[in-house]
Amino acid sequence: MLRKLKINRFKSIRSENLDFGRVNLFIGGNGSGKSNILEAIGVASASLHRGLSETAFSEKGIRLTPSELMKSAHKNVEIPSTLELDCEFECDVRYKCNLTSREGDLNLRFHSESCEYSGGKAFGRSGNGQTVFGNSTYSRLDASRGMWDQVKVAYDFPDEVRQELDRFATYAIFTPQADVLRGVIGGDAISEGPIGLHGEGLPAAVLALLRNYQTPQFEFPESKEKQKLLKHLSGQAADLAFLPGWTNKVRVGQLDEKLAPRRVAHASNEMVYFIDRYMKEGRNTLSAYDSSEGTLFLLFVAVLLAHPDAPKHFGLDNIDNALNPRLTRELIENIIEITEEYQDFEVGPKQIFMTSHNPTSLDAFDLFDENLRVFVVARDDRGYTKATRLKPADGMSREEWDEAKGGRNLSQLWLDDLIDGANGYSEI
Repeated sequence: MLRKLKINRFKSIRSENLDFGRVNLFIGGNGSGKSNILEAIGVASASLHRGLSETAFSEKGIRLTPSELMKSAHKNVEIPSTLELDCEFECDVRYKCNLTSREGDLNLRFHSESCEYSGGKAFGRSGNGQTVFGNSTYSRLDASRGMWDQVKVAYDFPDEVRQELDRFATYAIFTPQADVLRGVIGGDAISEGPIGLHGEGLPAAVLALLRNYQTPQFEFPESKEKQKLLKHLSGQAADLAFLPGWTNKVRVGQLDEKLAPRRVAHASNEMVYFIDRYMKEGRNTLSAYDSSEGTLFLLFVAVLLAHPDAPKHFGLDNIDNALNPRLTRELIENIIEITEEYQDFEVGPKQIFMTSHNPTSLDAFDLFDENLRVFVVARDDRGYTKATRLKPADGMSREEWDEAKGGRNLSQLWLDDLIDGANGYSEI
């Protein structure tokens, strides 16, 4: 799990140190830099995965910004030659990459990168050469790809290093879109995920989710304990789609032209269908094309939480997308519960990063729980993005915290403009 991230000179972020938990929420005004934080995590992940190409960034859900514009360019400060991302993981694993670009470069380039484990250097490269376990390597490495992606097969790295870096390398930012979920428009699939960044693979992914709930499927024989866990997780996640109350059954089948026009079919010619429990039999089946946008969004999140091929670390931009205030809170409560329950198992998500503009998103968080973090993101008077953790004062008890809030919940404090920076400005 990514414990700490130092971001230097990336877009609107001049210099920021962030300490993360299992579930992390970023709130703040439009343009404050919330998505930039998700993308900084994405660039660090891409550096450990397939590198810094436009294709690699696109697969991570990172906006295809010209490379030179990824470096911060604030007034009265010299434009830097590099940007830097410094990651600290559990198990005493640390990875740092220093990236550069020149005018006209299509992609960022590695200036240097290094990985330490238990205080010793695992691998690294710079203008002075490249090393693994302190020894120089003479094999030629692709300068545009991350070093980890090229050396992990050839060297015997500790299991802790492999697990931390490989899991984080699959991180992507998901932004489900209603027209994609309904099949009206297509999109670019993400190679390391089962559903696509915007919902391109919804029918096949939901079908796999339902099959795992009925009889977990594995390419190779697995333990009965894992099958039991996956079945339970799939059921918990699938129930998210039923939170709105109008449906209690979902299935996947071939496109039925009586229920949806052919032009909305997914590439597989399959469609997600819901049963409306209030309608008459024979007229109670709705395709994804005619279904509630919020229900489709909830089903999308269910896949991310329970599908075996979903990233263990991921970002969700605008978690309140298409949801009313109650459903926003309930969805996040379920995300927190599932992430906590499966933290020590092979299945299930390990770390999630979200942004929101809905005040009720805050009410799902227990700010006394160190595994749950809320950050208020705002620009200071220089235009620098600053992310301040929202938490009770050190040493404050729950009773003192409730008294300080005056009996109001966090969403009310946000609406009453009592959370500095949450509405788009800060007194930093």
